[in-house]
Amino acid sequence: MQQHYRIDPSRVLPAVTLGGHTLVALAIALYVDSVLLMLGGIGLTVLLGWRESGRLLRQTTLELNLDTRTRSISIEQGGEPHFYAKYKVYATRWFAILKLIDNAESRTLILHSERFHSNREYRQLRFALTGMESGHAD
Repeated sequence: MQQHYRIDPSRVLPAVTLGGHTLVALAIALYVDSVLLMLGGIGLTVLLGWRESGRLLRQTTLELNLDTRTRSISIEQGGEPHFYAKYKVYATRWFAILKLIDNAESRTLILHSERFHSNREYRQLRFALTGMESGHAD
């Protein structure tokens, strides 16, 4: 059975990423004694945070397709499909991490309810993913 989900770009994740990098830069400023190491560490942390936040802001909507019979996942982004036969789901109380593995590339998606049109759709996806992973889907 095919299931289709539309995943919108996160509005929260870029700010969380930038905030986390800012905290690391602050920790470096407070606990590193060498001025040269401190400035280098802060500079690299800020640049990495800026780059990652920018990458997250440039994300586009993607279509996630689950095939519960073959237990495979495909993602369509920008009209180009990518198929993944191996995946791993790491579920927490607040979000899920979907690690997609292929020979050519691997991809990690952070799935949170704010990326979906409704909480119901998000819960359905989580249930379907954990069912597929454990072999109890359909």
